[in-house]
Order: sequence, then structure tokens, then C-alpha cells
Amino acid sequence: MRRLLLLAAGLMVALLPTAPTFAAPAAPPTAPSGDPAFARVWARTDQLVRGGTAQRSWLWGAAPFARVSEPFADAPGGSRVVEYYDKARMEIANPTADRTSPWFVTNGLLVKELISGLVAVGPTQTELHPPATQPVVGDAVATNPAPSYAALGLVASLVGPAHRAPNRVGSHVADTLDASGLVGSVAALAAQPGTRLGTYIADSGHNVPDIFWTYELAQGTTLNGRTLQNAALMNPLYTLGYPISEPYWVRAQVGGQVRDVLIQAFERRVLAYTPSNAPAWQVEMGNVGRHYYDWRYGPQKPGLLAAPVVATRIVSPALRIDTRIVPTYVDGGAWQVADYAAGWLYGTGQPGRPGNSVFAGHNNWHGEVFRYLEFGKIGDEFTIYTSDGAAHRYRVSELYKVPEKGLSRTAQLAYAKYTDPTPDERVTLITCWPYHTYTHRLILIGKPVAP
Repeated sequence: MRRLLLLAAGLMVALLPTAPTFAAPAAPPTAPSGDPAFARVWARTDQLVRGGTAQRSWLWGAAPFARVSEPFADAPGGSRVVEYYDKARMEIANPTADRTSPWFVTNGLLVKELISGLVAVGPTQTELHPPATQPVVGDAVATNPAPSYAALGLVASLVGPAHRAPNRVGSHVADTLDASGLVGSVAALAAQPGTRLGTYIADSGHNVPDIFWTYELAQGTTLNGRTLQNAALMNPLYTLGYPISEPYWVRAQVGGQVRDVLIQAFERRVLAYTPSNAPAWQVEMGNVGRHYYDWRYGPQKPGLLAAPVVATRIVSPALRIDTRIVPTYVDGGAWQVADYAAGWLYGTGQPGRPGNSVFAGHNNWHGEVFRYLEFGKIGDEFTIYTSDGAAHRYRVSELYKVPEKGLSRTAQLAYAKYTDPTPDERVTLITCWPYHTYTHRLILIGKPVAP
């Protein structure tokens, strides 16, 4: 994957079972306005999973599925906006607080609430409801033999010393938990890799197996704004909270098949280890956010959000283009250029709405997806398809060849204006030119074709 140097620093963009009966939520049926801080927290890890750059399990989920204004004492106006993801809920208790703080956006203690039935409606205020009866892990079907959150309550330490465990570091996990909350043991399960108890958390009184501890401390590719960085994937206390149960093997129906899954409850999340999964997906976050939303709101389902719409393919007989679209990022100070695909410069616009949608592709390397862009002319048309099935037509209205090699950094950055945000809807296509020496950048700008 080559890099698009001239665009590296000039882009300025704004990154965007039976449930208990609860009181009707304060939110209207439609979602309230969101806060861009939610998207930044999500994108740091999961934009790269959704875009295919990182092969690992979700920290949050593919996208938020609901945004709700929930009552919360001490929040401005007595309520706060939250976003629900499959794995968790993001919260902003005080929108006037320091936005640079890593705790400006928090994720709720949902597992404690699901197990106890105590729904937090303020820093110290709660409402009591029946604990959740959904299976903690696996398919949301009646035939799933996994224990529920209510069953976890029989072994979880929520208040005081009850159910705290002694330090068992060095032993291996053989304990099982059935749907009724009954603890048993299967010695053979202790032979699974990663089941050694390697860490004891004295603050909450629970042991953590190596497979989960390694996951908590994992390093990987993250996204800082639009720049790729290698960093810790999570702050365990921020993301998970303290463990509130010992690890247990459960039988769970996953994808229609009953499997052995190792689970452990934390204050904010549930971790699940499925040895039969592909390595990158053996340890996953449970769907706590989805479970909590369904438990709290049942059929009301306020604030549901549509799936995000993104560009998926670009086609043009005139320009001899027909290729998929993938997101690209800044890596090592320069924009990536995708191999065997057109790259959407992350953070630029998306077709079908105001803004400048920018795509780059090779013309003489790894797919040559923009090989014939140099023969394009004013008036040529191209179509970009998006994930909602829409087709957006554009007509080339501007064409530029700008020098690249031998220029100062200042001069190179001056040409980055072609990737700047715009108030109007447009698409900018970029490649190298000419074919053998690529001393210039070729830039085509397309404007929407009226229907």
C-alpha cells in the first residue's frame, strides 16, 4: 500500500425472555441529537474493525443502534443523552465538562444493573426492577442453555463480601455454571489454553484467567482522529470495570450450535472465550448493550438509529472504473492508498450529502483501479453506490494535474486544498500521473448529476 503524501496534513474535517415493565422513557420516539465525542470514542478501535483494517473482535459494535435521553439526577436538565452499542452504552453525564478527559464519555455499569435490577437514575439514586432473564451469552432464543443475568446474581459480588473468592492464582478454570445458577465442575475444561488463573483483583475479590487478562492488556492498531497508531486497545477499568464474578464455563447456543464458553462478569461488560472460534474472535465482549436496551425498554424501542450509509463501489464506463471502496487513513504522516480498491479518505464526506467525498486509487500498482483516470475529460460521468443500495451519479466538472515530486513540504500541502471540506456536494478522485513516473497528482472533481 503506497501513501498519498501531499494530502497527509492538509485535511481539516470534523469526525463524526420477558422484560420488566419500566416507566416510559423521557426521550421522544426519535433519537435526540448526538455528541461527536461518542463517535470519536467508537472510532478509535471499531472503525478499523468495520473497515477491515483490524482483524479482532468488537469493543463496542459495528455502529450505535439507539440514542436516548435518559433521566439522570445531577445531569443538566435532569437527563443525559446516551448511545447504545451491541457491547455497551456510552454516556455523557456533563456536556460542559473537560472534553479532553478520557472520562468525558463513560460507559455504564450495565452488568451490575442487569444482575441486580437496580437501574441508576443518578449518581446515588436507583430504581428497583426484576433482574434480567436474557442469556448472558449466545443466541437470544429460549433453547439457549446459558445462564441469565439473574442466575449470575447467585454467584456475583455486588455489595459487601458475599461471593468474593480467595486468591486461586496458579489453578485452572474447571468451574461450570448452569442455567439455574448451580456451580459444578468439569475437569477436562481446565485443559483448554488460557484457563490458568494468573491475576487476582483484590479490590473486588476475583481471579482473572490468562486468556482474559491478555485480552485486557492487548496492544493493536488504533485510530487517533484519522491517524493510525499502535496503542493499548483499552483501559481495563474504563472499559470493563472490576470483575464481579469468578470465571465459569457455560453451555451456550451460539449460531445454532451448543458450545463450551468461558464467561466472566465485570461491572461494565461480560467477557466470553469460545475456544472453537477463529483466533481473532476467541475472546469477545458479550452483547451487554443490546441486552440492557431490550431489558429496559422492551417493545418501546425509543431512539433507534439507521445503519450508517457509506460508499461501497465506484463504476464508470467512461473512466473504465469498476471497483470496491474501502476506508483509508493517515499512516506514518501520509494518506494510505488502498490496494486493489479505491480508498475513501476517512473523515471526508460521503456521497449523497453536502461535503467533499475524496477517493484515491493506484494507476500503476496493485490493481491499477484508477489506471485510466488520466484519459478522463470534462463531462465524463461516474456512479458511486452506497450501502443503502442508492446510486449517486456525478459528472466531471474540473480536472487538474499538480506536481508532486521535488516540491517542498509547504508546496505539497498547498495542494491539499482539493481534499478540504466543501459546503456543496462533490466527489474528488485522485491518482498518480503519468503512468511510469508518477511525478504529479491527477485530480478529477465531479458534481452531482440532476435526476
